Amino acid sequence: SWNALMTNGYTKAYSVFKKPHYLEIALKNANFIIKNQLNKDGSLNHSYKDGKSSINGFSEDYATVIEAFISLYQITLDEKWLNTAKNLTEYTIIHFQDEKTKMFFFTSDKDKNLIARKMKVIDNVMSSSNSILANNLFKLSHYYSNEKYAKIAKQMLNNVKNDIINSPTEYYNWLNLMLNYTGDYYEVAVSGTEAKNKISQIQNHYLPNILIAAATKVSKLPLMDSRFIENKTYIYICVEGACKLPETD
Repeated sequence: SWNALMTNGYTKAYSVFKKPHYLEIALKNANFIIKNQLNKDGSLNHSYKDGKSSINGFSEDYATVIEAFISLYQITLDEKWLNTAKNLTEYTIIHFQDEKTKMFFFTSDKDKNLIARKMKVIDNVMSSSNSILANNLFKLSHYYSNEKYAKIAKQMLNNVKNDIINSPTEYYNWLNLMLNYTGDYYEVAVSGTEAKNKISQIQNHYLPNILIAAATKVSKLPLMDSRFIENKTYIYICVEGACKLPETD
């Protein structure tokens, strides 16, 4: 998870400072995870030492890798990262989720020797795995128009709503998700050959209540569907599926 946290940090630093070295490190770390930590069955390993990957990943490993890959997509526009994030999310739902509460256990159902399976919910120095996963599900629900993800994210937030009110400083990342519901949340889809330049300009500003999607060619991503026009670059701004007329700036 530390490798994923570093990847996410370098990706966000690149979006602000535009230093190519930051993106190089982020991609190097992300590709290392894909090559060495991601298994054929879609699972992640937790540890890597002396050329060997081992130990079943914990929910925080999945949460932070998914978060990092979503951020990396927003910079590179390479849908490989977003699709991998979705695949990892599906694996997490199958093997970590409590069916009743929709929250995620810290350990997988493949770890059979545990007496009890705990859940990490409180945000300490590092955000809890559940709050990161809830934020990830919210974002992916918009990218893929996925109602299942949207319902899970909302139920998870409602599960801790009263605790947030009583101890807000222990739920800061949950509050980050809650802000997406208390005000307008914008989907910003940029389609065209100049999409990278456009999103780079957008990322010069602190805009916490937007989801960025972009493509420089025809994309099958639901948020980008039927938006590509040859030799044109358009910016589409949408709220809950209702979109304004496209802009060029």
